[in-house]
Amino acid sequence: MRCRLKARVLRALRVTAAAVLLISLTSPPASGARASGALTSLPASGVLPASGAPDPGPAGPSRGGTDIAGGETVSIDEAPFAVQIAYDTAGTRVACTGSQISASWVITARHCDSASLRSVRLDTPYLGAGGLVRTIAARYPSPVGDVLLLKLSTPHPGIYAGMSRTFPAAGSPARVFGWGDETEGAGAMSVQVKAAGVEVSGQGSDAFGGLSVRTQSRTGHPLAGDSGGPLIVGGKLVGVLSTSSVLPGGLPSSFTGFYNDHAAVSRHLGWITLVTGVGAD
Repeated sequence: MRCRLKARVLRALRVTAAAVLLISLTSPPASGARASGALTSLPASGVLPASGAPDPGPAGPSRGGTDIAGGETVSIDEAPFAVQIAYDTAGTRVACTGSQISASWVITARHCDSASLRSVRLDTPYLGAGGLVRTIAARYPSPVGDVLLLKLSTPHPGIYAGMSRTFPAAGSPARVFGWGDETEGAGAMSVQVKAAGVEVSGQGSDAFGGLSVRTQSRTGHPLAGDSGGPLIVGGKLVGVLSTSSVLPGGLPSSFTGFYNDHAAVSRHLGWITLVTGVGAD
C-alpha cells in the first residue's frame, strides 16, 4: 500500500536482547506535544508464544508503522470499520490506518499520535477520497502500549469493529487491512484498501513494550502506512498494528518468516471501556 504524505518513516529495530528503535511515520509534533515523532529507544522484552516456548522473532529488523506488500485489494464491505487517519481537516494527507469501534470513537496506534492529526475518513476503500470525513475532537494515548483512541467531533453511525475480550490462540488464521505501501520503502500508499492473510504465532511486545499479538505473514506483509490497522480473528478485532519485519527489498517469493506485532486489544480493554464506554462484544 502506498503513502502520499511527507512523513518520516517509523522504524523499530528489534533484535533479541537488543534495543527497539523507532522513527515516527508522523510529522514533527507541535511544541509541547508528546514526541511520537521523535527517535525513541525502547528496551526489547522476551517474546513468548502461547505455548510458552521462545518465539524465533522477526526474520529481520522491524519497523513501526506498516503497509501491505502482496495481499489483495478489497471492497470496503470486507472491512467497513477500517478508516484513514489524516493530518488535514480535508482527510487527504493520510498518516495511518484505524478502526471505528463506535459512532464516536476510533482506535489506532499510539505511535501515530501527533498534535498534527486532524481528521478521520470513513466509509470508503479509496485513499483520501469518497466516504465522509470527521475531524478529531480529542486524542487519548494508552499508558501501557501502542494504542491510541480518537474521539470524533461528530458521531457517525456505521458498522463497527467488535473487540475481543480474549487473546487469540496460536495458529489462528487472521487478516490485516490497511492503505500502506505495496513495496518496501515505496513511500506511497495504496490507492485502495488492501488485505492480507497472517497467522497468530503467540505473544510479543509492541513499539512501547506493551503486550502484542505476534503474527507471521502469509499472503502479504504490512509495511509503512498501515500502522494502527486492524488485526481480525474470527470476525473480532484482536490487535492494532504496531511494528513489522523489514522486507529485504522488493517482493519476496514467500512472506513466511516475516513477523508483525499488534498491540493486544484484550490487554487494553478495561482502559478502552473506561475512556469510551465501549466494551467487548
